[in-house]
Amino acid sequence: MNAFEMVVMAMLYGVTMKVADLMDEHGLCWFRGDALLFGLLWGIFGSLLAINDTVIASAIAAQNVAYIARGRLDYRNHQIAATIIIATAFVVDMPAILFVAFLVPFIIFGSLRDYDYMLEARGFPAEVSWLLSLYYPVSTLIYCLMFGHWMLFWVFTAYIVSYDVVKVAARNRGYP
Repeated sequence: MNAFEMVVMAMLYGVTMKVADLMDEHGLCWFRGDALLFGLLWGIFGSLLAINDTVIASAIAAQNVAYIARGRLDYRNHQIAATIIIATAFVVDMPAILFVAFLVPFIIFGSLRDYDYMLEARGFPAEVSWLLSLYYPVSTLIYCLMFGHWMLFWVFTAYIVSYDVVKVAARNRGYP
């Protein structure tokens, strides 16, 4: 897959992830079985990212294992997506050290974000925390600055931007 296709795949990963979430937790309904379909699509797009690059496989598997550790995979479609992605990452023989290197900050900073959300923090810092999960692009940026694998940064940035665009659009349409 070329760079453009990887970025598009990352955007589809983010969009399908957020739409699947909206269907479970926020009442969005398009048709019977839509939540499962979007969970499956989320898993497929994440899997396609992982299968094309072992560094991305390490980061995306770490992201999904961090979701498990943080208790974020609370619906069947979330669990289906994570299972597909994690299984693919192990099939492509992701570097274990990279997996752990991404897992630790994803759990720590994700848990801090979850804690802020639980406290229902107000003001500008809460809005920034709500809008962007900066720990994904920042963690991948640090890796890229050290090792030069820039596709990882562009994939995670495209993913989080597309996820947040759907999140803001849904909020503007009355889905919290």
